Amino acid sequence: MDYNFYTMKKHLRKLLYFAFALAFGLSACGQADQQVVATIEPTSPASATQAQAADEPTTEAPVSIPECELPLPGPEDWPVYICDTFDGTRHTFPTESQDNPYARYNAQVIDGQYYEVDYAAKGFAQFQRSTLTWFDIAKAQDFALSVSGTMDSEYKDVSWGIAFRGSEDKKSFFLFSIMNDGTYAFEIFENNGWLSLISKRGYNGILLGGENTLTVIAEGKDFRFLINGRPVEGFNGGLLEGMEVFLVVSAKEGANVVYSFDDLVLQI
Repeated sequence: MDYNFYTMKKHLRKLLYFAFALAFGLSACGQADQQVVATIEPTSPASATQAQAADEPTTEAPVSIPECELPLPGPEDWPVYICDTFDGTRHTFPTESQDNPYARYNAQVIDGQYYEVDYAAKGFAQFQRSTLTWFDIAKAQDFALSVSGTMDSEYKDVSWGIAFRGSEDKKSFFLFSIMNDGTYAFEIFENNGWLSLISKRGYNGILLGGENTLTVIAEGKDFRFLINGRPVEGFNGGLLEGMEVFLVVSAKEGANVVYSFDDLVLQI
């Protein structure tokens, strides 16, 4: 897929702005206190605009969670690190908002039931590019992660997915995502560019307009992907060694979409 503008989310203490984004063809955008990065394709809101981050995403947990009533994405003997139904006091994602030259969004837990991201991509490159925003989940290299999500939009060029093996500065990572046209893809972002590892392809198991559950199981160089509990094409040979695991949302210029996420389970 051709993502074009990518804004990366950074912690407030690490806010950096990368001016070379425009020099490389306006290619990237991200999230709270973010930075513009060149040649990135997923969807994320805005570049160097300060966002309100009431709570930073959870990236570390002192102990594993002993019980989880949700289905486990990985083997039963893998410790549960996060089990989030967004109905308690501990939420994986922060309440925050952003409005910058590339996108506007508001993200918050709604009625103690799910995490909502109300997202609008602005017109910044003659309506030919996309924005990308991420929400940090944890630091892990080998893991099993599942999360359920919906996309409420009339536009097909919107997507969400799971990124992993990311570097701390988000300059490299893998991304498994689904689009609002019933397709999925697996890509790598590295050296300021995107490379398709599993080309965009249709899958009738994706519920258009409904809730879909994505699962990623990463063990060494072997990656397995499931959509709604059913395996799709996997990948073997992943060489990135980053530790960042994060949720990604994306939309083409001019598109509006309301994402809702629920039932996030991470095993490490």
